[in-house]
Amino acid sequence: MLKLQKVIERIHRDRVLITLASIAKREKVEVYLVGGTIRDLTLGRSRQDYDFVLQQRDITSVHKFRQELKGHLFSMGKDEKQRVYRILTGNEILDFNVIDGSTIGEDLQKRDFTINAMAYSLHEHRLYFHPGAEEDIDKKLIRMVSSKGFDRDPLRMIRGVRYLCILDGFRWDEKTKGAIRRKPSLVRSISVERIKMEMDRIFLSPKPFLGMRELAVLGLLPELFRELQIPQGLKRMDLFRMDAFSHYLRFLRYLGQGNAWEGDLPPQTEERLILSYVALFAAIGRIQAIGNHWARGKSISQESSSHLAYKIMTRMKFSNRFKELVKKLMDHHANLLELSRSPVSQKALRQFIHHVGTPVRLLIIFSFLDQRASPNEGLSRKDQKLVQLCHRIKALSKGGDIISPPPLITGRDVMRLGYEPGPVVGHILHCIQEKQIRGEIGDRGQALTFLRETFGKEESSRASPRFFDPENGA
Repeated sequence: MLKLQKVIERIHRDRVLITLASIAKREKVEVYLVGGTIRDLTLGRSRQDYDFVLQQRDITSVHKFRQELKGHLFSMGKDEKQRVYRILTGNEILDFNVIDGSTIGEDLQKRDFTINAMAYSLHEHRLYFHPGAEEDIDKKLIRMVSSKGFDRDPLRMIRGVRYLCILDGFRWDEKTKGAIRRKPSLVRSISVERIKMEMDRIFLSPKPFLGMRELAVLGLLPELFRELQIPQGLKRMDLFRMDAFSHYLRFLRYLGQGNAWEGDLPPQTEERLILSYVALFAAIGRIQAIGNHWARGKSISQESSSHLAYKIMTRMKFSNRFKELVKKLMDHHANLLELSRSPVSQKALRQFIHHVGTPVRLLIIFSFLDQRASPNEGLSRKDQKLVQLCHRIKALSKGGDIISPPPLITGRDVMRLGYEPGPVVGHILHCIQEKQIRGEIGDRGQALTFLRETFGKEESSRASPRFFDPENGA
């Protein structure tokens, strides 16, 4: 009980909890601090979000909490039964739900894992916990509260994997792990939105490689991504012991290291998600091809990994913007591999950078990590060419002048030669920009000279000038 006593002491020092306890006592409101908040206080982990349950759905009390904390109140959930009230106060998030059952004891019996089956009554100043909760925290065990817990909400299987990624040193209780391995197909009933939310959290955790490996070992990954369904007769783990999946896990491990891509800063949250999903979909494409080859006994043509990724993301209701960015990165990476097979001129490389645009930074990071995740010791000749090409792209793309080159001339400059406003003027400006991107024109003076020499023809030809082909200079 010594550790739980320290939890109570931490609660009594917390500004938010002191405020809510005062209101609860004054207004006689039955409110409990629950779940992961108590767990993290027990472990000494810092967090800025709080989970509460109320004895009854009492929006009036929630409004009083909001007023006292000077926060903003939001209502979440499709119906009254699932409604959650959220208060935002600066950096803090407070979620209020209603007790699942008639008492807090019944509520704790329906929690996912014992380490989350604890509650502190702000109106009674009393701690409630499921038998074994404190012991499991001490032993760093993730144990289900009830054998029916996964049937009640299969998402708990994936959430348990996430806890392995964020709670240092924790491991499965063997019975809990066995229960997941016996019923991995239960996750098929989960909405894709909830699955994606947990997947995102795993990718953004300190150890995403551990989470993805565990999803594979438990048999959950093929249920979440049906493209990985194992051909009949092939053992569950065989595909995941292959180089394609090992390569992917190494990629995730290196992604978590801040200097793993030649000194670049670690990607921001969305960038980390994009790179994680690009690597996942590439691995799925490779593993699916291996599985089909094993099942049919011969090589078969496969749809491109980017097309496969787009289908998966559409099914899982990713945003259109995210889908397009992931698909383009995968396509650009395929083009980059193709470019690296033969000598590339500086002009062609500048055009490639402009075509890729802003995501070129992510493309280089992905390429470096993908190469580093290779199991081979040292670089093959092919890998050396790719790395050298990436370094050239990285050096050229600094500053952004190739991606978004500043205009050197305007339509007015073109019209001073006698051209009428219209598509011809736009075409001329485009031709000059193409030469600017390739590095053939570097300033306004050079642009004006090229304009006069190439398009400054006699009066009779100005209405329909000779079109300049930027590819061959004619």
